[in-house]
Amino acid sequence: MRFRLLLAFALCLLAAAPAAAQEDGHRIFKRTEAPKEVRAAITCDEADDIVTRDAFAGGWLWQSKCPSNHANFIKAQVFSRDKNGKDAKLIRFPVPRGTPLEEISNVEFFPTTREFNSLFVNPEDEAVCRTEARWIAHDPLKPKLVFWRETKDCDGKKGWRVIVGKKK
Repeated sequence: MRFRLLLAFALCLLAAAPAAAQEDGHRIFKRTEAPKEVRAAITCDEADDIVTRDAFAGGWLWQSKCPSNHANFIKAQVFSRDKNGKDAKLIRFPVPRGTPLEEISNVEFFPTTREFNSLFVNPEDEAVCRTEARWIAHDPLKPKLVFWRETKDCDGKKGWRVIVGKKK
């Protein structure tokens, strides 16, 4: 009988552990439940009713989907040191020319290396249809552009020009 109680207790602890770990990891909020400071930092019109939060760079990365064309899934990236979104600020991503991006498309982020990858496709642009970029965020609010390439080929099979990150 005592063994069964200990076993039941151990199983309860194991069942509760993933829930506790998830609270500190990836979390999904309804937009209305996301912290006000996070919502205020987002400059695009939000395209759906969720905001996600993930541990990132000693703080928290908040992501919110923005309106886009049919070829892209665009998100605003917001960083806060505080788990509850206090002092949240929009991350702006530098580009080779022009104004830094306030949202990035089809984003992958890697918390361990503090990297963001982006792929953007714009079939309506005859000069550049497809762009691929990578930033490293040693300072989470000031990511450094380390790679940028672009092509007229929307499928990305030919004609690439590397603008940033050329091998020497």
